[in-house]
Amino acid sequence: MGQLPDLQEARRRLGLALSSVCHDRWVLGYLRNGALQPIAASEVSRRFMQTRPLMPPSRRALYEKRPLVINTIFEKPETSEYDWELDWPAILYAPVGEMGHRPIGLLIIGCRRDHWYTEEDVAYTHTLGYSLAPLVTALRGPLSKLNVSEGEVAQLLSYGLSTQEIARAIRTDDRHARSLVDNVTKKLRSVSADDLMFPIVQMKRRAFRL
Repeated sequence: MGQLPDLQEARRRLGLALSSVCHDRWVLGYLRNGALQPIAASEVSRRFMQTRPLMPPSRRALYEKRPLVINTIFEKPETSEYDWELDWPAILYAPVGEMGHRPIGLLIIGCRRDHWYTEEDVAYTHTLGYSLAPLVTALRGPLSKLNVSEGEVAQLLSYGLSTQEIARAIRTDDRHARSLVDNVTKKLRSVSADDLMFPIVQMKRRAFRL
């Protein structure tokens, strides 16, 4: 399918990069019409693949061009109105973009349990936001050309799912799923492996080549 195996590798490496920051969930997306369009997430879930409005704290982080941590005192039990950005005890918003420029994306990291992100965590995610800028820049154009179903397929492919598994995940037949995969392949073929490479980033107290 051309570039999608590289998407899978990029998602794996992002997970590795975030392994040094305490979290139970992360979502990376690009900005589009005042909302966040997910590129990848830590788990396979249709609700994390859909466009979502920007929360006030995320807008502040983007405006100030620096990470913002939100901590709440009380944990709220999951209900039909549950929203992890509002109800989890610890959320970290890290803008994605080139240094000195307006952010083009956002990385959201959250802890389901009580946790306080340190200054080191904030500094690290700030650097990671700069490192992710080329990847988000390369993907936001091609991904914006995908319709809702194709966007879901692209993200499911980044998890390494087969056509048959994607068909079950989006509740369609194999023929339709194969057609969607082909469409995604064509629209993403302008993305190269180099576009999805992370530069070397300094991890906490250690250095890793991702």
